[in-house]
Amino acid sequence: MFKVSQEIRLNINAAGSASSSSIISGIPDPEKDGTFGRYQRTPEADAYPTEPPHVYIAPELTDPSKVQLMHFPNGAMRVDSTLNFNIKRNGVKGNFDVRLEGPSGQPVAVRQQQLDPERFQIESNLNVGAGLYKVHIKCNSVSLPRSPFIIVVIGEGTNPNQLKPDSDFQSDASKIQSRGLGLSHINLVERNEFTVDASQAGHDMLFVGILGPKGYPCDEVFVKHLGRNVHRVIYRVSESGAYILIAKWGDEHIPGSPFRLSAE
Repeated sequence: MFKVSQEIRLNINAAGSASSSSIISGIPDPEKDGTFGRYQRTPEADAYPTEPPHVYIAPELTDPSKVQLMHFPNGAMRVDSTLNFNIKRNGVKGNFDVRLEGPSGQPVAVRQQQLDPERFQIESNLNVGAGLYKVHIKCNSVSLPRSPFIIVVIGEGTNPNQLKPDSDFQSDASKIQSRGLGLSHINLVERNEFTVDASQAGHDMLFVGILGPKGYPCDEVFVKHLGRNVHRVIYRVSESGAYILIAKWGDEHIPGSPFRLSAE
């Protein structure tokens, strides 16, 4: 608590009760009216804060790569249809911010509903015309990998290729190479994976969909861009039976698609 010690002389007499020598002379006598010794001196008053402390709260650290999108559309959608997908936290804490941007950059209303502590449902009407829609997703102000996500929305009689922003936009699905155990058999216990190498196939978008034994989409499909048009696809299924895996580069099937798989 104390910083320094020094020798000082203290006046131990109360005010108005100085010794006779002090009264006669009118000047206190330090030799008679004081007590000599070593005392501890407290730090300067300025060393102690005079204002209440301020508490600053920083956002919680976030690992957005753990977050998964479930039932996100893998193909083109029609104008005035309803966009519906889920966000799965996978243990990531924090607040999610979802924004939908129309073809001309105009905002589109989004409805967000919490299904359980781990999942949120996102829903919106694609009612501002045909074109490329962008879905911006952030967690604690940190963007998810690959955000914004692109959705192709077409009108009646519209060819998805007409929506490509560049007239020199070229793609060739026949040059795509795919590999991985997830293309040959399905594991019901662990996740299934495969990679799609489109580095020689030009520029386009990869769409992956999996239909189960009853004609419903599989539980989870997660597509991650690894860079240079190489993608990793991860999916999970919970029911045994026959499955059809469809993978398209733009509006063309990649070699081998549709894949017919079986889960036992």
